[in-house]
Amino acid sequence: MHKHLSPPPSSTPAPCRPGRFGGTPLLLGTLWALPLVGAPAPDQCHVYWGDVHGHTRLSDGKGTLDDYFTYARDVAKLDFVIVSDHDFGNGEPWWMPRENWTRTQAKADEYTTDGRFVALAGYEWTSQPKYWTEVGPDTPSERLFPGPPKHYNHKNVYFPAGVDHLLCAKDPAYMSPNLLAQAVAKLGGLIHNNHPDSTPEGEDQFAYDPAYSTVIANTELLPDTLQYQGKTHQVNGEQTVRGFLNRGGRTGFVAGTDSHEGKPAARTAVLAPELTRAAVFDALRHRRNYAVTNARILLDFRLNGHLLGEEFEIEGKPRLVAEVRGTDMLDEVALIRDGVILYSISPKARSTRLEYVDQSFEGTSYYYLRVIQADKDEHGNRSHAWSSPIWVKSAE
Repeated sequence: MHKHLSPPPSSTPAPCRPGRFGGTPLLLGTLWALPLVGAPAPDQCHVYWGDVHGHTRLSDGKGTLDDYFTYARDVAKLDFVIVSDHDFGNGEPWWMPRENWTRTQAKADEYTTDGRFVALAGYEWTSQPKYWTEVGPDTPSERLFPGPPKHYNHKNVYFPAGVDHLLCAKDPAYMSPNLLAQAVAKLGGLIHNNHPDSTPEGEDQFAYDPAYSTVIANTELLPDTLQYQGKTHQVNGEQTVRGFLNRGGRTGFVAGTDSHEGKPAARTAVLAPELTRAAVFDALRHRRNYAVTNARILLDFRLNGHLLGEEFEIEGKPRLVAEVRGTDMLDEVALIRDGVILYSISPKARSTRLEYVDQSFEGTSYYYLRVIQADKDEHGNRSHAWSSPIWVKSAE
């Protein structure tokens, strides 16, 4: 039986030391000797690639856990992956049986090898109006049962080590984001918001106490419009998250394939000193991560020497520096301040460096970097990358 975890001893990020196992070094730290402030030391972090959202046949996906982890490690060539089957299962009590959760955690442990590959056991807390009583690719069903009185979209929940049982969205003890976050915090786990959109359900997923923003640390990011099978879908993913940030919310940016075919891919980059479960988890906890859609775009974004995800006070005006290395021509590199484009360039090259001093800064703001490439996937969507925000307040 897996043991419960204690709460994390400190909210201070672990320092980044030179990576022992490879990964891609941060760009600015190797090319420009910028003054570095705070922890971790950015020039000693490496970039590791992973997928934070995907399913197997244990819920409504295809393939086994072995298939999922093997594909992530050997085919997609990921550094880390989170498996996140839904917390509901086949028939009563309508959530994932404990033996499936125990198996998921055991398989994640089996596939984790420090320095080569990190697997994290997670699940998708599924708060929605109705559920299938039977799930899985081979058992379609029209039989439904009602969801909770109020629903909050979906969230992924994951832990650095084993916990005994799921905190299910159908259980009254964990039925709201606040109740879930309170319980996950006690177990040392993390949560991120899944596939936000401008529907009422998509907005309600941000209805939680700001005190839990250290537990609900990140949000999956999508472009505002998506092309799929010849149609344009207005999902307003980035717009919805900007609205949350503009209301004073705190969240970093991740992305996941949400694959139901058992084929994870690189969608989230974390900045960590080494490839271990503890280091990946620490990076996600402190929002040292960024989101991409189709391409492994390298992105290094700092404000007055601080890394993405940080929050701090400054004297004077913010100095923003970024370097981007794409896999195709870069159409847009934009600095976003408080939800609005502050400054943008169109490099029409595979790499670029950007420096900007925000002379109009007036006291409190958040900033993030958005990158759009020229290449397109099979549906016509261009590759995107978004850094987690940096929050600053004037000390003057």
